[in-house]
Amino acid sequence: MIGIRADANKIIATGHVMRCITIAKELLALGEGVTFFVADKESEAFIKSFCDESLKAEVVVLGTRYDHMKDEIPVLEKELPGRKCDVLFVDSYFVSKDYFARLNRICPVAYLDDLAKEPYPVNLVINYNGFSKSLGYEALYSGMKGHEGSPTKILLGLEYAPLRRQFYEHDIAEKTTSDKKTLKVLLAAGGGDMYGMLLATLENAEKKGLLSSSDGRGDLDASCRPIEWEVVAGSFAPDIDKIKALEKNYSGVHIHHNVANMAALMRSCDIAVSAAGTMLTECAAVNLPAIFYQVADNQKPNTDFWPTTGGMVYAGNVAESAEAKGAVISRICDEIHDLSLAPEKLLNMRDSLMGITDGRGAIGIAKALISLK
Repeated sequence: MIGIRADANKIIATGHVMRCITIAKELLALGEGVTFFVADKESEAFIKSFCDESLKAEVVVLGTRYDHMKDEIPVLEKELPGRKCDVLFVDSYFVSKDYFARLNRICPVAYLDDLAKEPYPVNLVINYNGFSKSLGYEALYSGMKGHEGSPTKILLGLEYAPLRRQFYEHDIAEKTTSDKKTLKVLLAAGGGDMYGMLLATLENAEKKGLLSSSDGRGDLDASCRPIEWEVVAGSFAPDIDKIKALEKNYSGVHIHHNVANMAALMRSCDIAVSAAGTMLTECAAVNLPAIFYQVADNQKPNTDFWPTTGGMVYAGNVAESAEAKGAVISRICDEIHDLSLAPEKLLNMRDSLMGITDGRGAIGIAKALISLK
């Protein structure tokens, strides 16, 4: 049995849990049992909404706060042996050395890390980001040990990117890009969209004449080819009523909820607009160029790495100030306008992303977790 510790809510959004669900499905496919441990009912409800034939897992509510993980140690000290967990896999930013030191007395512990902030006493640490090999993990974890004194193993790089199977298993006849008569934009902001980027981007696009109205072109800039906006509204997205009003007024705006096959939607688009999180790795897996922005300090390495691929454009940090957010949104829309006039540039950007990752990292992580038993 593999235990997985992660949370999802309006503040931290859904990224941690979503990648853990992907890994859990690969564990189950390999014949391993999975139990999720979450802080509260909100996280439980989110995970259970994904439980189906491919995700048969128990969800245990610890009854604690997601951002005070030290308080859950006594609960896990009873739950892990009681549920016969052979390994605990943790995905959270609210961990500490003491947290891991206490839990690795019970079983091997693995940690999905994005920050390389400090070394932890774990059996396995994983960072699948493109920049991870430059963060000095080997030196950071030199001499570090986990359960029963085993040296910490390290898995680094995009080969461990835990993407869903839809990103590498698909019908080869599937449409891979929209026709050149239109520009199809995928607009997403994660499950929480805490900075209101969906609505703000659409409103700026409206101001700049980048939305097509129901009568054909409407106020669309005459120099642009028609633009279709495929808007993915996550579980905790704000301003949804205002976004729906734009969808009603403009034929080129389409809202998507609970997208079952995000990879197929991405393959049908020409460019994505997203925060600097896991979605950029998903874009790379399907060769979808992206314009992206930063919303958190831990995304700074992504802002340095992804532009070097040639397939992505960094628009700025929306968390700095209201003025900075406005500038980022304006740049996003300007880039969309310019790309609508340059299909050959989009083609070059797409070609630049080929071969960066195959998205099969969840399989590698699942096998590594099982090997810790």
